[in-house]
Amino acid sequence: MKHLWGPGVLVALALAVRLGLFQRVFQRVGLDIHIHDAYRVIPLRAIGFWVPLGLAAVWLLVTAYTSARHSP
Repeated sequence: MKHLWGPGVLVALALAVRLGLFQRVFQRVGLDIHIHDAYRVIPLRAIGFWVPLGLAAVWLLVTAYTSARHSP
């Protein structure tokens, strides 16, 4: 049960970013990516939502795998 606190906090952080609680931080800042002579801008709000959500999913998968492996 103690291994579920980390993913829970990451999901809560992702939802807080998505709902706009950190709007002042992520307001007009983005990540520029240069692809084939064109710039694409990914807002930090999107990165701040998807990265913690992906990390929480990976953490849950690793926890599920290790707990299933250690079960008798």
